[in-house]
Amino acid sequence: MTATERLSSRAKSARRQTVQSVVDHKICCGCGACTAVCPANCIEFVYGARYNYPKVDLEQCTRCSRCLKVCPSAFLLRGTDPGFTDRPEEASLGCYLVHARDEQIRHYGASGGGITGLLDHLMRKGDIDGAIVARTHPERPLVSQTFIARDRESLLSAQGSRYAPVSNCTALREVLEEPGRYAIVGTPCMLQATTRAQELLTPLRERIVFKVGLVCAGMASRLSTKAYLQRYGIDPGDVREIRYRGEGWPGFFRAYGKDGVLLRRPLLGDELEYLVPGDHYLRCWNCLDHWGYFSDIVVSDPWSQDMVQNEHQGWTAITVRTDRGAKVLASAIDGGDIAVESISTQTMLDYNAHLVIDAEHDRHAWMAAYQLVFFRRIRYLGSVLRRLMQKRPAGFRTTLKALRHVGYYENDGTSR
Repeated sequence: MTATERLSSRAKSARRQTVQSVVDHKICCGCGACTAVCPANCIEFVYGARYNYPKVDLEQCTRCSRCLKVCPSAFLLRGTDPGFTDRPEEASLGCYLVHARDEQIRHYGASGGGITGLLDHLMRKGDIDGAIVARTHPERPLVSQTFIARDRESLLSAQGSRYAPVSNCTALREVLEEPGRYAIVGTPCMLQATTRAQELLTPLRERIVFKVGLVCAGMASRLSTKAYLQRYGIDPGDVREIRYRGEGWPGFFRAYGKDGVLLRRPLLGDELEYLVPGDHYLRCWNCLDHWGYFSDIVVSDPWSQDMVQNEHQGWTAITVRTDRGAKVLASAIDGGDIAVESISTQTMLDYNAHLVIDAEHDRHAWMAAYQLVFFRRIRYLGSVLRRLMQKRPAGFRTTLKALRHVGYYENDGTSR
């Protein structure tokens, strides 16, 4: 065997044992945890025109497989379930509506400022040294910049939702390099990756002390925001900053240029459908954890007819999952930073009823379609055919399209 052949063989072996295999099979969720745990520092994180994703330098890879061990998508390579059951009603220690008592935080937050209010409380108490959050990238406004907020001003810069790819686990590397106590805000897949990274690396276990999950229906591509701007005649090249939420509830989408506001639209009715369409990561359609199984507290908007018609300042709906989450909430209430009202678990679930998974939920059809199309696993054929005969082709066409899409992540040549 020649040196070139040996190198090629090594690269193929490394591809199978790294997160590059996840990317190749188009099920990366873009969480970024792999970049933080790689001891060889050989994973480049790419901010593509459509999605975020890692790229492994296979020649430098040591094949330790840490990246694959923390990856929340790796279970799909094996054709197995994710290893947990997402039943928030069983894990709940209580469900509540909360809002920040600080009027600035409440008004400019996504939904009553509950997350920001809790993090601000923890910072002022000295219980955390920083929080992993995201905001508009100062040079690339369609990109969400992950960073560690260490004071009130930087924390407020991250207020509001991000309806575009976010990769908060990339900040775990900074946590490993700088001792302290940190909170992280993220989607369920990000918190699953964080938990797995904590199991591998003791410093992360000690330093990530609070995890806030976001009830998640899927992460929209960056092209969705671009199309939304263009829908209203805005050239994305003229945009300097994007705020997806804030100014009351449900809030306003705002795009700023060098001379001020370019676009301001209320996020009501069909507006959210234009901004957060079905162009999600394929991994999002193959997800069974929408309710933050690995979080201490999981939050969402209180979507109900009454709230949409009558509420204007906003409340954050939360489920407390752990004793740690209960203690943080109690501390913020006792400190006068958070207002609270109890709600039933069923009310919490009703706010996002379409994300409560049962045996007939279309997410199972997506997962079956993925296994059949990408891996030719015949045991899923019956499930796919049965739903096709019922004229319920959920996932099949999109999965086929993704398989054939050569530039799936649409790298625009930039990376960090």
